[in-house]
Amino acid sequence: MCVTWVTGRLPGGISEGVPEEFQEEVLKEFQEGIPGSNTEGNSGEISGESPEEFAEHFLKESSAEFPGKLQEIPGNQQCWLGFGIKNNQQRTINSSTASLMSVVNIIALNYFAEFHTVCVIKTSLDYVLINVPIPTAVITVDSTFNETFQTAVDEGCQAFIVSERALMTFMDAFVEIHDNSDQRSSNKRLLVLLDMYDLEFVNAFIKHPNTLELPSTALLVPNYSEDSVDLYSTKFFNDGTRSTVVVEIEPIEGLDCYPDKFSNMNGVPIHLCTLMYPPYAYYEETIPEKANARYHTSFKKEDIPLYLDGTEVILLVEFCRRYNCSVEASFDEIFLWGEVYDNHTGNGLLGSVVERRADIAVAAIYYWRQPYKFATYTQPISRSGITVLVPKPRILPPWRTPFLSFSSSLWLAVFVALCVGVLAVWLIEKIRFKVLQPKELPVTISDALLTMIGFYMEQSARMRTDMISCVLLFTSLLFAGFMVGNTYGGGLAGIMTIPQYEKPIDTTMDLAETGIIWGATALSWIFSIMSAPQPYMKKLVKSYRVISDDFMAKHSKTHDMGFAGERTEFQHFVPADFVDSEASTMLQLLKDDLYWESVAAIITKTCPFKQKFNDLIMQVKQSGIQNYWELQASNNYLHGTIQLNILNARSVGSGDNVVRLTISHFLGAYMILGAGLGMATLTFLLEIFRVRMTQSIHRKARQLKQKLYNLSKSVVYQAFSE
Repeated sequence: MCVTWVTGRLPGGISEGVPEEFQEEVLKEFQEGIPGSNTEGNSGEISGESPEEFAEHFLKESSAEFPGKLQEIPGNQQCWLGFGIKNNQQRTINSSTASLMSVVNIIALNYFAEFHTVCVIKTSLDYVLINVPIPTAVITVDSTFNETFQTAVDEGCQAFIVSERALMTFMDAFVEIHDNSDQRSSNKRLLVLLDMYDLEFVNAFIKHPNTLELPSTALLVPNYSEDSVDLYSTKFFNDGTRSTVVVEIEPIEGLDCYPDKFSNMNGVPIHLCTLMYPPYAYYEETIPEKANARYHTSFKKEDIPLYLDGTEVILLVEFCRRYNCSVEASFDEIFLWGEVYDNHTGNGLLGSVVERRADIAVAAIYYWRQPYKFATYTQPISRSGITVLVPKPRILPPWRTPFLSFSSSLWLAVFVALCVGVLAVWLIEKIRFKVLQPKELPVTISDALLTMIGFYMEQSARMRTDMISCVLLFTSLLFAGFMVGNTYGGGLAGIMTIPQYEKPIDTTMDLAETGIIWGATALSWIFSIMSAPQPYMKKLVKSYRVISDDFMAKHSKTHDMGFAGERTEFQHFVPADFVDSEASTMLQLLKDDLYWESVAAIITKTCPFKQKFNDLIMQVKQSGIQNYWELQASNNYLHGTIQLNILNARSVGSGDNVVRLTISHFLGAYMILGAGLGMATLTFLLEIFRVRMTQSIHRKARQLKQKLYNLSKSVVYQAFSE
């Protein structure tokens, strides 16, 4: 089998002479025997001619038409492509064989030079040599094609020149290879080199599902009857049938081989997956006049018009308004955001894109790592701060009022000082009693305790002045008691007039320290912190729970857990549908964010409209209209009173006004009085019981002693009588 060169011309091209450098390079290439090799051993011959004869024949007879840019291409940068002859048939090379090489060369240089690498994919029967100044990787279809193709894509192969024989193998592997790659270039281009326009083969190509991933496709077909090359492109449009994209082949008109397919998408449906999550996403069934979308057939067979709204959904609606596409939606209110697994499966919004059941998904989706293995993200749409809605601190019970003037540590210090003072008074009284030996009873521990309590309560107490050491000790105790008493009184005055609350949960550190359970309806709320190394973050991940809406609504008033949510870019809180007006007054947001994320849309790795959508995102962000969109969506779909209650829960002066004293403020004092009276009464009863028991024991002892005495007396008397 020998190699034949197939050539042609670009439509609309102009005739130019073949440059000298090009002639020298052609002769050099053929003298080296590169294009003359074949599978039958007659290396150096094509159609019976030697390389030198072929080169002379080519340069003499060639009258190919080249676009004007060909003059700027040096001879050593030409592109040569050869294709094996089917059924061992040979074609005579004539003057028209120069054009196809030139066409491919010009297309590669003008349309593929911007890419990191161009992959040339062929079979062993095809001969391809790229000499244009672009990085090129040549892949032959064989038993290891998928592995080789995967390596090439991983190394940055972004455009493809594919022979007819390798086309279907390439198309079959295209999506799988790119889903398993870390490369995410969206503007991929394909140049298909056909031996002839075979209608059956072309139909098989346009019906291939992966053709939709490569809208920038050009097909080169040799036209032997006119000694030229025909250029075709794919056309995508919707014929009015839901969830259907029709692909046709049409001739390329003009010089642009890769026209912008997204300036007019001809009603092509984009499958959106989202959920009810205002202000990011909102949907409802509506009338046709108001509708801006409809159900995707995979979600609902009935053709029911939909109205979509929200700060993220409206981006896609605006995209389709600009570029003449349509939005078909599906919703997942069961798995919500869902999860993605290592075996390339998933559920929820994330799984719908990873499994390519949807083209795009939005609803406050962050740059999560696990879905990124099999999908990609758009430019950031907005910022979102993840926070926690925690119970507001409640007013402390009134009985604690007498104990609130000091903190626990200060109460401990006061108690220690009291014990030391009692011990000091008792010891110095003992020493004084031994030194002076006054005619009075010695001081007991009880006396010393009452003396110290008198100092602390700023009451009169017995102080010794007959020894200088006693004067110094009692003077220091007097001043200490004065300071403690006045400090306590001042604190008590403030506490009794200003309501006192439990210790609030203000920060994420506080939330971790309290150990309170917090949660939401999906695991996705902690995707971003599951691998966090900070100890307090690990505690928070451990205390997170996935709970239902009913459970959240029930516990929103019980002050026993927190609820994950997000603070939107323009200061709204979502989700808040589980909170009613009463519960919103019992909850408040943390002062800081647990973490923050950029919100984006998740799309497939080969999403062809990614760049256009990213451009729209940047234009919208620069315009500042997102603030209006969010405000409008929040006013329409969020409860205004609940939003105000939650966002203003920490406002200064919210309920911390001076209050008039009531009987409840004295409950603590009455409790202390009652406890004292109770303890005194109990002690008094115990003392009476102890005295009576002592008296009873003494009485019984005397009676026993008297009995023993009488018994012994009678025994002695009887002995003497005998």
